[in-house]
Amino acid sequence: MSSGRSSNNRQRIVGLNSLRALAVIGVLLYHAFPSVIQGGYFGVLIFFAVSGYLGAYTMREAIRSGRINLFSYYWKRFLRIYPALIIVVLASLGVLSMIDMNRMINAQEEALSIVGGYNNYWQMKVNADYFADLTNTSPFTHLWYIAILIQYEILWPILAWIYSMIRRHVSPGAALGGFFLITALSFFVMPVKMLMSSEINITNLYYATECRVFTLLAGSCLGLMHAEGLHLKGLRSGNRVIPLLILIVFVLLSAFIFYTVSGTYLWVYCGAMQVYTLFICLIIEMMIMNRKNLRGILDDRLSNFLTKYSYGIYLWQYPVLFLTGIAGLKGGFAFPLQVLLILILSIWMDMFLKPLTGKKKSGQKVRTARA
Repeated sequence: MSSGRSSNNRQRIVGLNSLRALAVIGVLLYHAFPSVIQGGYFGVLIFFAVSGYLGAYTMREAIRSGRINLFSYYWKRFLRIYPALIIVVLASLGVLSMIDMNRMINAQEEALSIVGGYNNYWQMKVNADYFADLTNTSPFTHLWYIAILIQYEILWPILAWIYSMIRRHVSPGAALGGFFLITALSFFVMPVKMLMSSEINITNLYYATECRVFTLLAGSCLGLMHAEGLHLKGLRSGNRVIPLLILIVFVLLSAFIFYTVSGTYLWVYCGAMQVYTLFICLIIEMMIMNRKNLRGILDDRLSNFLTKYSYGIYLWQYPVLFLTGIAGLKGGFAFPLQVLLILILSIWMDMFLKPLTGKKKSGQKVRTARA
C-alpha cells in the first residue's frame, strides 16, 4: 500500500482511536469495579463494531477485484491474535499454579477452548457467569470476546467472497442489500431468544455468538457502505460545534450506561445492546463525514496510546485483577498499582512480539484484531 493511500486511510478513520479508548476505559473499570461501573461491559460493543468496520473497509480492494487471498488473511490474523493470547494464557496459568492450585481444576480444558476459539461456548457449558464476583470466576472469563472475534475472523473472508461474487455478477447494490438484510435479521436473534425462552439464561444470551454477531455485522455493513462510496450526507455539518456536541452527548450517554446498566437487567437483552450498536455506527459515520471539523479534537495522545496497546490491555486486565485479587491486593487503593502492572505487561508484550507480528507504529496501519 502506497504512502499516499495510507495517509488517506488515516484521514478517513479519524476518531476511531477515541472510540476504542472509551471502550478500553469502560471495560477496565467494569472489571475492576463491577458493582459500581456495572454497565462497562457495553464497551465491548464498541470493540466489535470498530473491528467489523475496519475488517470490511480495509478489504475493499480485494472485494472489488474478487481476489481474496485466504492464506494471507488468516496468517495475518493468526499473528495478530494468537502470540499475545498464548503468552497471557501461559503466564496466567503459571502464576495461578503457584498461588492457588485448587483453581487449576478445569484449567487445561479452559485453555484448550481459548486456543481453539470456542471459549464463549465452553463458558456457556460450565455456566460461567460474566456478572459474578471476579474472585469467584476464572482469570480468563473475559476471553469469550476473543473467541467470538476469532470465529468472525474465520467467517468474514467467506462473507466477503460471497459479497464480491454478487457484486461482480449482479450489482454492488444487490451485494450491499443482501449483506444489509443478513445484518438486519441478526438484530433480532438475541431479543427473540430472550422472549421465547421458557427459562431465561443470561449467560447463554450474553456469550452466544449468534446473539452477539449483530454488532460485528453492523460495523462490517458500514465499512462496506464506505467502501462503495456511500455515506449518510445528512450527518455532515458546516461547523465543528454540532459534531462536537453530538460526540459529547454520546460520551455522556455511554458514561451513564457504564455507570447504571447492570448486565442482570433483562431488558438489556431485548434490544438495548443492538440499539447502542446503531448509535456507535452513527457516531463512526458522523466522525468520518465531519473529519475536517473534528481534526485536532479526536485521537489525542491518550487515545492513541490506549489504542496502540488496547489488545494487550484487554488480554492482561482480567488476569492481573484476578490474580492480584486472590493474592490479597484488593480495594480502590490497589487499582492504580494494578493499572500500572497491566500497562507495563501490555507495553512489554508489544515490544517482545514486534519482530514476529511486524507491527508498525500506531496510526500507520489499521488493525482489525485490536481489542
